[in-house]
Amino acid sequence: MKLSTFALSGAAMLVAGSVQAAEGWTWMAGTQDGFKAKPTVSLLMGQMDPGDNMDSDTISGIELSLNCPLVQPPSNRIRQQVSYTKYDDKGVEIASLELNPHYVVEISPGLEIGGGPGLGYVMVDTPTGDGDVFGLQLGVSAHYHGNSPLFLGADLRYQITGEDNFGAATKSDVDNMRLAIKIGYSF
Repeated sequence: MKLSTFALSGAAMLVAGSVQAAEGWTWMAGTQDGFKAKPTVSLLMGQMDPGDNMDSDTISGIELSLNCPLVQPPSNRIRQQVSYTKYDDKGVEIASLELNPHYVVEISPGLEIGGGPGLGYVMVDTPTGDGDVFGLQLGVSAHYHGNSPLFLGADLRYQITGEDNFGAATKSDVDNMRLAIKIGYSF
């Protein structure tokens, strides 16, 4: 129920905002002359708290980010972030594949802050069984691109997931909060 309420609220905000601000946006931006994807590949390291009687523990992963080829605003930009992270604690493994578009704003040369919604596919393996659930998330990020191709970033996001029994008698979710740092290379 909370997943569908979260999804409907997010969709309503996106539609309302899109209708109001559609003027000046570039649709199918990747097909336009002068579009530059500016890809960045990063390693992620951080902490995840999956709640529901599970311990907070480290996560690691990889992320590919690039300027969104589908839509770009008239000012600032949207970065697509595709990430894969893995959590492993006391026999519980949680792997998450996520798509997180962030609207980013440069606040000083090379330093950007951003935020946005996301979709996730979460694979859970426990000693009693396994299951896959979908997730919706909301995150904020900070990125630094200096005069070199080195990339530094940080990301905080909250994810709400569907429920599964994961081999147990009752259903539960794997809603979680994640804080990660990113170290990468921009092409």
